[in-house]
Amino acid sequence: MFKLEAQGLELNLRVELIDQLRIHEEIVQELLEELVREIRLSGMVRDPVIVDSNTRVVLDGMHRVAALQKIGCRYLPVCLVDYHNPKVMVGCWYRVIKGGIGKFLDIFKLLGLGVQPSPLEDALQSLEERKATAALLTASACLLLKAPKTEIGESYAWVKRLERTFREEGFSVWYEREPDAEQQVRSGEASAALLVPRVRKEEVLEAARSGNVFAHKTTRHVLPARPVNVGVPLEWLAGGRSLDEVNRWLVESLSKRKLERLPKGSLFEGRRYDEELLVFR
Repeated sequence: MFKLEAQGLELNLRVELIDQLRIHEEIVQELLEELVREIRLSGMVRDPVIVDSNTRVVLDGMHRVAALQKIGCRYLPVCLVDYHNPKVMVGCWYRVIKGGIGKFLDIFKLLGLGVQPSPLEDALQSLEERKATAALLTASACLLLKAPKTEIGESYAWVKRLERTFREEGFSVWYEREPDAEQQVRSGEASAALLVPRVRKEEVLEAARSGNVFAHKTTRHVLPARPVNVGVPLEWLAGGRSLDEVNRWLVESLSKRKLERLPKGSLFEGRRYDEELLVFR
């Protein structure tokens, strides 16, 4: 195991058996097929999957797990963390929408959702307390959306349904961090943002244990630091060698490489990260 430390959180890099891991979000077929092509083309897995060291629940990297299974690998690289450590935080992805605002109320009525105006802060509190399904934020208003049941699994089933309906009605929909989504609405870059409830850690673990997984893009896990560019060859992951032997190779490989630390907010290969990056060069 290759050990790293960042701001009080231990990060352990190793190779694990894929069959021991459990996902908590659904797999989107189109994303899976695209990732399978990318991995086969590169011949390696660049970044480790983030996994709870106690339960082997996948926190980030669901599609990498499924892609390697489809490719036929037995192993995959992981970064093990203690999920109970308060430095591992759970955020969410707001659905950002661009299109005709006038259609929103018709969509909600058609789907049978209750709608009521609400100050933004009150709406966020209702979502945190599970008293609402979602909220719609526009530049001029905030609407609280309520389904008959507002427990977390039901709410994300509605979020998935709303997202699909928006796309069918011709809206553009994409995912943003909470503050970025609100800023895009206020700046006019987006017509609205669908604000969603934040999932708790125990609910993530229960979804993985039960197999009743959440919709795609339900959780956004944030660590103090994230290791990237590990670059494990597919031939190591195929399963022809023992797990102990592959892990020895991994430790030897990483020990010979330079570790560069990039500060929070850095842009790396086209993506901006909320965490400090630990980049293997």
